[in-house]
Amino acid sequence: MKQLAHNRHLLNAFKLALGLLLLYLSIKTVEWGILTEALATISPLWLWLAVLSVLLSLALKVWRWDVLLRNYQIRLPLVKLISAFFLGQAANILLIIRGGEVVRIGAAHQPEEDDWLAITATIAIEKYLDLLMLVVLMLISVNNLPPLAVEKLGSLRIFIILLTLILFLMVVFGPFLWQKFSTGGNHPDWFEKIQPKIDRFIQASLWLKDLQRLSPMLVFTIAIWVVMAVTNLLVFQSLSIQLNWDAAVLVLILIYLGVLPALMPGNIGPFTFFAQLALIPFAVENELALAFAIILYVIVTLPPLLLAGLMMLLPTKKKLRGTG
Repeated sequence: MKQLAHNRHLLNAFKLALGLLLLYLSIKTVEWGILTEALATISPLWLWLAVLSVLLSLALKVWRWDVLLRNYQIRLPLVKLISAFFLGQAANILLIIRGGEVVRIGAAHQPEEDDWLAITATIAIEKYLDLLMLVVLMLISVNNLPPLAVEKLGSLRIFIILLTLILFLMVVFGPFLWQKFSTGGNHPDWFEKIQPKIDRFIQASLWLKDLQRLSPMLVFTIAIWVVMAVTNLLVFQSLSIQLNWDAAVLVLILIYLGVLPALMPGNIGPFTFFAQLALIPFAVENELALAFAIILYVIVTLPPLLLAGLMMLLPTKKKLRGTG
């Protein structure tokens, strides 16, 4: 156990050092006077529109999760739903490990319900949909991707194909195979205890066979990613950077890949480095690219943190009662 803890500390130290290195690389050649001038030219109108687009993307993400939960017959009070979602987002931003999903599951769990498996499944489906969208966008933007991202695309494409195939087989054949396994032969006592829970979960997951209930999930996911790309376009406009959808999508892809490992609390190093990296093919000046990265980081990071803090300040009784 001590060795495992030691190795974990070493890994966290390495990740933090790498995150700090990326932050250093982001700012090492910057002319601070030029950066200050670039930040001073921000258009308040475009900036506020960008902030509103961030709030819209967050609202769509909460809505998508609520629909996923309802497909599993889980109806959280509105305040509890929002609180759980943003507490998870805040944990992912602040922690050096991606523990936000665990926080969200714990915050969404209703003490009187046996809903652990179902809540976990909704988050897994959510992550799968986002990963699928990422791979699709990378395939569309492959000509603009840097070599490192192109290499990552190959492994991600294989992974998403295998994952899709596994999910398909589980949805189609899983219930039948589970019934055969669970009703045949002798099982240990611990299996007898968990079997009813898994039975209920499998029964609740049958909605995944219904294309009419699956299609809204795809629509939500596409809408979320389109709005996030629009956010990048609006930040471009706020700094008078004349770039199009290609650049906005490339920023989205590289930032997603960059912050995925959670190298440091806040992810400021990876975020700014990969946001700048995405603008290199479009010949944007270094200082202007850093100004873009800073503004985007602030408007994307602060709203979830502020909303999580607001949710924590609400009275407990109100959280539990909610508004339905």
